[in-house]
Amino acid sequence: KGKQDSHAVTPRFPKLKDEGWFLILGEVDKRELIALKRVGYIRNHHVVSISFYTPEVPGRYIYTLYFMSDCYLGLDQQYDIHLNVTPASISAQVNEEVSDALTDLKVQ
Repeated sequence: KGKQDSHAVTPRFPKLKDEGWFLILGEVDKRELIALKRVGYIRNHHVVSISFYTPEVPGRYIYTLYFMSDCYLGLDQQYDIHLNVTPASISAQVNEEVSDALTDLKVQ
């Protein structure tokens, strides 16, 4: 009682099928796949990370994250992610400043 079943409703398939999801990250303008990850059954709330390389050229990019069911039609979701990629030297400098600030906090 109270448990949700992770099996999809698949009356035409001979075996049980667990619900699953695909996380697909892409850049629509370039028709490029950036990252792909399959996630198993999600009950109520689940945190998932997806790793990808940022572009080498600094600038603004719009990636699209697709959240797609591997069992059901009509559940798919799509989100635009806006990235502002800065030059590596600026990022390294900011990381160094943050690291120095944390070190100063630990010393005091």
